[in-house]
Amino acid sequence: MPWKYSEEYYREYTRSTWNESAGDYSALMRRFEGVRTDLVGLLFPLPGERVLDLGTGPGEPALTVAEKVGPTGRVTGVDLSENMIALAAQSARQRNIGNADFRTMDCASLDFPDASFDGALSSFGFQIFTDPESAAKETHRVLRPNGRIAVCVWSTGNKTPFLDVIIGPMLEGAEPDETGYLPTPYETGGPGEMVTFLESAGFHEAHEERRTYAMSFRDPDEYLKTLLKGTPIGHSLSEESEAVQAEILTRTRANLAPWTTSGGISIPAEVVFVRARA
Repeated sequence: MPWKYSEEYYREYTRSTWNESAGDYSALMRRFEGVRTDLVGLLFPLPGERVLDLGTGPGEPALTVAEKVGPTGRVTGVDLSENMIALAAQSARQRNIGNADFRTMDCASLDFPDASFDGALSSFGFQIFTDPESAAKETHRVLRPNGRIAVCVWSTGNKTPFLDVIIGPMLEGAEPDETGYLPTPYETGGPGEMVTFLESAGFHEAHEERRTYAMSFRDPDEYLKTLLKGTPIGHSLSEESEAVQAEILTRTRANLAPWTTSGGISIPAEVVFVRARA
């Protein structure tokens, strides 16, 4: 029977699956520290500024930015997942960071007045937002004139073996909707795609950079545990038959072999950074 992705379905699926993964996401997030450092550097937050973190997850890079803007500045992190927001607020308390607040919110419908922020950033958010076009336009609206945005997204699958060793086998058997659409982690990851995407939302002076990072794991078991428990990939895999799940896991292990040595796994991931102005 033909079917079609609906915004309501995708929004609820995104919310519920990230709620499931929230508690285990920290093991994966630690591996993104270098990416996060580069993203914050690209935004270059200044003392006293107000900054918005879109798709903040368990509070990063919002908490890192909060330290940069200092006590006279403020950072607000928003995310569709209630469990992620709870973890972010808990981290802020544990780290005694008082100039950051976190709200459960759809990035496609931001509950802030126009020109509320000096800067905005998003770490791997635009590829999973339910309505990324509206999220970009809303971000443009809540930034002050000439305000800055910095985002990072995954590159294409051939440049991101870190994800594609498992996503590739999963996509081969996945069924697109009636329009031929099949969501992937690589949306807007092609050359110039994220630049064009932001410019269509009203941003200007958009500039793209690409950087490759090595993601390290002790062995294939640690890789699979980290990806399957810490992201919705595990939920998606569980929806397949046992035979299909076994085949995908077997192929994933085979795909990891070229990146595995006696010292463990070191597998590359290309990240696309884009900065622009409102």
